[in-house]
Amino acid sequence: MKLNLRSVDLNLLPVFAAITEAGQLSRAAEQLGMSQPAISAALQRLRHTLGDDLFVRTRQGMEPTPRARELYEQLAPQLDGLRNTLDPHSRFDPATSQRHFRLISLDYFEMVLLPPLLTRIRRQAPEVIVEIVPPSDDMGTTLSKVQADLAIDAFIQEDDRLQREVLMNEQLVVVARQGHPQLQGKCSKRQFLDAEHVVLPDRNRRLPLDQILNAPGWQRRTGARVTQFAGLLATAAGSDMIATAPERMARQYASLLGLQILAFPVPVPPVPLYMAWSPTLSRDPAHRWLRQQLADTLHDL
Repeated sequence: MKLNLRSVDLNLLPVFAAITEAGQLSRAAEQLGMSQPAISAALQRLRHTLGDDLFVRTRQGMEPTPRARELYEQLAPQLDGLRNTLDPHSRFDPATSQRHFRLISLDYFEMVLLPPLLTRIRRQAPEVIVEIVPPSDDMGTTLSKVQADLAIDAFIQEDDRLQREVLMNEQLVVVARQGHPQLQGKCSKRQFLDAEHVVLPDRNRRLPLDQILNAPGWQRRTGARVTQFAGLLATAAGSDMIATAPERMARQYASLLGLQILAFPVPVPPVPLYMAWSPTLSRDPAHRWLRQQLADTLHDL
């Protein structure tokens, strides 16, 4: 027998969506302007109506049940469409918005793209906030649950829960300090292999460069391993170690750090940098605006 919609308080549905997106009752209450007891009471009523727990409390927050995930995937786009239909003035206005965008990315993004992106955003949206958080193994789940707006990374696998597209392609180069005793202006394969390298952690995934470095006769001498691109460039600038780095980043900081930029000893395919997000955000005016700002920023680099 079909569920009688007259028996369902439709005011509970935005509460359900807010809890799913926020992952915590307190954050959902804050977003909706409700008290936490009122949120808890609404959740209890919806659990009774649907005959499902909907959420399980964990250390990380409120974890949706399989039924809740299925419900949210179907419900979120319809709620967004209903909001826009009933209140066209709720469409995103950058000039007055206080939207808090949460992006998942490495410090490459912070060093290369974030400064010009913020400069562009500030011309239009003086109160918008952009927060950067590092990638994690559950990045796909974080995005699908809309706990982050975007992920920007070279390691974003195809995922049925996500929409993904190539944001840009990045070429790799070798960097060494000015005055390096063995390297001036170019880097041969022999010089590359003889030098000590500062490298980033292995994320257990493969880039085109790894196909070369894993081939016979291409084993690097690792002298140091750092956690971020900033440490990679700083170590190369302050020692005789060399590093393989993204070209845009290298060119942006070469003069400041006293680095020389050298072509990789053999041709290396460019590295695609992906942008991924939950399909439920694809029609969100604020999210579309953010993606357009990213595209415009890249066009001007």
